[in-house]
Amino acid sequence: MGFDQRSAAVLGSTGSVGTQAIDALGRLGVKIKLLTAGRNVDLVARQAMECSAEMVAVPNKDDGERLRSLLPEGVKVYAGETAVCDAIAECGCNLIVHAISGMAGIPAALSAAKTGARVAMANKEALISLGHLIYSELEKSGGELIPVDSEHSAIFQCLCAQGAASPKGPADSSRVRRILLTASGGPFFGQSRAELEKVTPEMALAHPTWKMGAKITIDCATLMNKGFELIEACRLFNVEPDRVEVLVHRQSIIHSMVEYTDGAVIAELSYPDMRDCVRYALAYPDRAPFGGDPLDFVKLGTLTFHAPDREAFPLLGAAEKAWYMGGTAPAALIAADEEAVSAFIDKKLSFNGISDAVLETINRCRILSADSPEAVFEAEREARDIARSVIAKM
Repeated sequence: MGFDQRSAAVLGSTGSVGTQAIDALGRLGVKIKLLTAGRNVDLVARQAMECSAEMVAVPNKDDGERLRSLLPEGVKVYAGETAVCDAIAECGCNLIVHAISGMAGIPAALSAAKTGARVAMANKEALISLGHLIYSELEKSGGELIPVDSEHSAIFQCLCAQGAASPKGPADSSRVRRILLTASGGPFFGQSRAELEKVTPEMALAHPTWKMGAKITIDCATLMNKGFELIEACRLFNVEPDRVEVLVHRQSIIHSMVEYTDGAVIAELSYPDMRDCVRYALAYPDRAPFGGDPLDFVKLGTLTFHAPDREAFPLLGAAEKAWYMGGTAPAALIAADEEAVSAFIDKKLSFNGISDAVLETINRCRILSADSPEAVFEAEREARDIARSVIAKM
């Protein structure tokens, strides 16, 4: 199917990934039919008019009324608790870019999987919490899923080189020795845990490479985001954590690598730009045209690698622990981290307090079977309650 024959929905259009997705799709001439957003009504209204969207959905009814006043007649506005899922079910798009952040994106992920469309998945929380249920819905609907996280897009592409990746389900890892998951190291690479006590929210929000939202930027600083990506890699590529090695790669040019059983390593390299991942998800198994500058290897010079400091950044180990605990433990980890990061941004918790609060919360949580969205949401609620109690005493 040619690009001009595709129609797209962008879920979470006002966030960092969503805005880049709109730009990438627009440059390829793809019709954007549906946009969804949280509370940024003014921006989503502008986006809808600029790309001539036919449908817009927001989860708040009052925001929906205001949105109707800003948009021209003929644009269908969905508003309310189920608005985003209702719009997904009715949009008829054959590409859905899922860029809603956090646990709030879980219902939309399941709804998108039920449509039979190709889902370009940038929401890691849904995959981490109930990736098995998403794949079950994709199998029923005939839909596809291609990861849009830069690291997981890279791994997917490396696996495609051996025919081991599939948009229909988890990859065939039988010929994979290791997945080499790269990390920028964040703004505090090389600092000790004692030095990290002085970190302020303003310092943590200064990521050296990527431009992202506040929550994910803080997660990159603590390496929690890399822990989430480790669990996501296990879900997507059918491996255990002992076959995923995290490498700090400061230049953020190699987005990840796959080592095969014969010792060969295949890497994906590009400048750090999420639009590349959206283009790939749209065009797969083809390659979309790219008008940017090619990699200048002479200018790049040296590409370096380091082991992560697990003592200074213990949340990487917390993610591995949550994977082996199984069930709803990964969902509890996400919820605990969201509460801790929010407290840090509000200056109610120190930088090191983020990991302390998350680790104590996970140790106190009940672990349920993640056999339904309801079980995951119950675990999330419990983890948030415990995390708030823990943070209040710190």
